[in-house]
Amino acid sequence: MKNTETICVLLGGFAIGAALGVLYAPEKGEDLRNKIADMKSDCVNKLKDKLSNLTSKADNDINDPATV
Repeated sequence: MKNTETICVLLGGFAIGAALGVLYAPEKGEDLRNKIADMKSDCVNKLKDKLSNLTSKADNDINDPATV
């Protein structure tokens, strides 16, 4: 449980640091908003892919316990 909390804190810190880095970059507001939206979409898609892979692996492990 403690490892999960540590990972969540690290990911949260990374996200905050990345957001601050983007916010302080010298760009026009519209470009910055587009960049933030793209980053959000990329992160959401990566998270969905990882969750899908994890779900598939869990389903495989449940359906075929010999592979565990």
